[in-house]
Amino acid sequence: MPPLNVLDQVSQTTIQLILHEPFYGHFLTGLVKELNQEISTISLGVNANKTVKLALNPDFWENTLDEPAQRHGALKHEVLHLVFRHPLQGKQFANRLLFHLAADLVVNQYLTPAQLSKDAITLERFPELQLPPFRSIDTYYDTLNDAWNKTLRQSVVLSPALSQLMLTGGALAGHELWHEEADWLSAAEKKLLDSHLDDLLRTTVQRVGSKGIGTLPRILQTQLQLQSTSAEPSLDWRRYLRLFSGAGQRTYLKNTIRKPSRRYGVNPGLRIRNKHKLLVILDTSGSIGEDEVEAFFNGIQHIWKQGAEIMVLECDTQINNTYIYRGKAPLEVSGRGGTNFDAALEYANHKSAANAVVYFTDGLGPRPTVLCRKPLLWMISERGVVENTPAWMSLLGRKVKMNGSSFLIL
Repeated sequence: MPPLNVLDQVSQTTIQLILHEPFYGHFLTGLVKELNQEISTISLGVNANKTVKLALNPDFWENTLDEPAQRHGALKHEVLHLVFRHPLQGKQFANRLLFHLAADLVVNQYLTPAQLSKDAITLERFPELQLPPFRSIDTYYDTLNDAWNKTLRQSVVLSPALSQLMLTGGALAGHELWHEEADWLSAAEKKLLDSHLDDLLRTTVQRVGSKGIGTLPRILQTQLQLQSTSAEPSLDWRRYLRLFSGAGQRTYLKNTIRKPSRRYGVNPGLRIRNKHKLLVILDTSGSIGEDEVEAFFNGIQHIWKQGAEIMVLECDTQINNTYIYRGKAPLEVSGRGGTNFDAALEYANHKSAANAVVYFTDGLGPRPTVLCRKPLLWMISERGVVENTPAWMSLLGRKVKMNGSSFLIL
């Protein structure tokens, strides 16, 4: 039997967590995973549609994390950063290196000794600072900041470990994508990402139930209860749809004779161009009313105005029609039979060149058995399935409830 590739190994580790530490395992199933040779370890990042991704260096996973317990711990470490919303807090702290150290001090206390790597940032590495256990990131940051400022002013090393970590980059090696992506999001983009994390937490808590949450430390239980019962966030639907459609945008270089090369002068220069391709699936089953079809095309028109190249796929139990959207809705749509989501999702996986998928539907139909391999947004009509019901939860991906003139993000 051939050895498993890295992403398969991550899936196997996730399954083990589902069996033994269900909260962490179920939370991980909601994250997009990707391999990235440019980072040094494992890092959380942001997808183009403002959802969370988990990037892994394959060499680090296979060669450094050579024990199952350490792999469990590495994945739990990233989940805990998301539970405490650390990737969204970077701009609140003046010294980013100290911020990342403080964040690791918070989450590593919830791992067992066997799950920690040899160079993990723990309280025990700073005995001179007498850091109290299970405190907030602000508490640890303030203590580290005071010690570091005294070291700089008085030229006296108060904590050898702190001085060494500050000179070598501290915990930043494991948080590269935070610094590059999450730290520089706009306020609207941060709100989208925060909404995505709310969705992940609520879904995970519902899946594992009180029994799964009850095995966690009391402090972590309290944190989850506060976040999972928070108010539902809402955003203007046009802004949300526009930002999600950014997942279909890719950058490439194009030669141009109108701009000489800055380096070589006589050769053609280069211009940056964007590819912006989306697959928009329309549910045309008999349960969809004419007013819902009109609302769907209003959404498509808004995406199209942003410059997206849109392939529309009309589908009920089968694919009935495909065409490029050119700014005008057809006089009628084809279909009006039953509902089956699998045919359209299979098309998205194997026949579509789009980089993201938007599925307009009422959500009424059999549970899809095909997992979409691209960023997927379900746009659920106002009369569609009710939030947090089994039918709602069976639709894997981001879900947005079309609530009159606005959208409820869940």
